[in-house]
Amino acid sequence: MINYYHILGVSPNATAVEIKSAYKSKALSFHPDKHNGDKNMEELFKQVNEAYQILSNPYKRSNHDMMLRYGELPPSSPSPTYQQYNRPRRPPQARKFYRPQVSNFRATAYAFLIAFSIALIMKTAMYISNEYQAKERAELLAARRLLFDQVKAAHDQGNLGKSLHLLGDMGYFLAEEGEMQAYKESLIVEIKDKADQLFEAGAYEQAIAHYDLLKDFAVSNSITYLKKMAAAYQGMGEVGKALEVFQLMHLYGYRTTSFYLEMGQLYEDGIKDLEMALNYYKIGAEMASSEYEVTIGKAYPIVISASMVPAVHYHIYMKVAQAHLNLEQYQEAVDAVSWTKDIWPDSLIQFQVEALAYHGLGQKTEMKQAVARAKQIDPNFSIDR
Repeated sequence: MINYYHILGVSPNATAVEIKSAYKSKALSFHPDKHNGDKNMEELFKQVNEAYQILSNPYKRSNHDMMLRYGELPPSSPSPTYQQYNRPRRPPQARKFYRPQVSNFRATAYAFLIAFSIALIMKTAMYISNEYQAKERAELLAARRLLFDQVKAAHDQGNLGKSLHLLGDMGYFLAEEGEMQAYKESLIVEIKDKADQLFEAGAYEQAIAHYDLLKDFAVSNSITYLKKMAAAYQGMGEVGKALEVFQLMHLYGYRTTSFYLEMGQLYEDGIKDLEMALNYYKIGAEMASSEYEVTIGKAYPIVISASMVPAVHYHIYMKVAQAHLNLEQYQEAVDAVSWTKDIWPDSLIQFQVEALAYHGLGQKTEMKQAVARAKQIDPNFSIDR
């Protein structure tokens, strides 16, 4: 059978945090977007997802561990059958009747005394065991309290990372440790707020250091957190790492028009890969068009207007057209702006793209018509790039 621990590369005793961390690493390594649709990578990616779905669920993980340890149980064999034995009855004349003897009462007394002694021994043993467990728990709570004092001391010294690390070493909190649980939640919020302040101040490297402290906690799965991580890496010039964060967002199911616009801009401006940028721009534009078709109908190109369209949709449509033009895909560039001119009739970008595309196609008449329409908006319009 499949060993999901081997797939994620963790031991059967791995904690939930270790399993989640391994899953993130594997999923990012095998993500199809990074391997140009490689089927082998796609299959590995599916196996990693399946492994995480099993091992992150305590019930499913327990069943998986049982199967790994014992395999399938053999079918139970039918119970043996026995022939009923009928004891022959004595003839009436052979029966004898006895009067209770004194020894019978003595045996009953002995049996009662033995049962009472056993019960007393068991009760005493339970009492001793409970006392021992209570003593052990008290010692454990005292040791954890000392560790918590170290947590607070590290925080007071301004070492938030050490404070959070020590709290992580404590694992799950006991029923008597509600104060510690609240302290941990407050510390996570404090670190996030500090990271946000550093990010807003442009101290991207320090912001990343603080964001990294939270990578094993639930807050790291939020889109807001991931977008700030990506933006901080961009600010540092680490475009490759910013793209990894965006791919992680995509893995988590984040799919919006603005996401694909930002993804395309990273490839276009950071990686200088215009073809890959165009791919993401087109996905975003198709997503926007699908929204129109659902809300307005298939005739949306005729009835839609600028007031009905978010600004991000305009930007991504223009990015599609400009990318086609820069890749010398002139007819595709003309097609990209063929209907947007009715939505944004005052936008000069699309007329410039159209004129330059017609120029590339050698269609001089159409180029002059596009320039003439643009000059009606701005007499100083020029297609000089």
